[in-house]
Amino acid sequence: MKLFGRILDRIVDLGALLASIVLLVMMLATVIKVALRTFFNHGLLGIDQVSGTMMVYLTFLGAAWVLRRDGHVSVDIITSNLPAGAQRVVMVASSLIGAAVCFLLTWFATKAVLLSLSRGIVVAAELEIPRAVNLWVIPLGCFLLGLEFLRRTLRFYRGEFAISDTPRLEA
Repeated sequence: MKLFGRILDRIVDLGALLASIVLLVMMLATVIKVALRTFFNHGLLGIDQVSGTMMVYLTFLGAAWVLRRDGHVSVDIITSNLPAGAQRVVMVASSLIGAAVCFLLTWFATKAVLLSLSRGIVVAAELEIPRAVNLWVIPLGCFLLGLEFLRRTLRFYRGEFAISDTPRLEA
């Protein structure tokens, strides 16, 4: 089980690294487009379209990494006022629901990618990019996020509410 956890950690870390690179490339492409438009009155074709695709990649490649570090937004008005036992039950249940939703999304997104590939669907825009290029990262990201929700479920079940090696910011 520990080997699986380490492998999953490396995959999720790689996703976060790729998301960081995507963010950097997206920012540089936008700056170059604006500079070319400002100084030479000529932009780059397809930058907005590719940036939209990059935002999808950024979201789904980084989501599991953020969850592993408890970085997602949470409203704990109710759970923080519950007794420890009830709080644990609520946290386990919410993590299981999150995992179920992610695995359901993985299933339907995979079907959408395979359908797009089989039909050869392309996005009709400045650049004709196969739709599957835009979609494939969704089932991957949802699957990794679902696995992280399961790990989170186990962590909460054991009574571990925070990751010890991750600093938490207090407001």
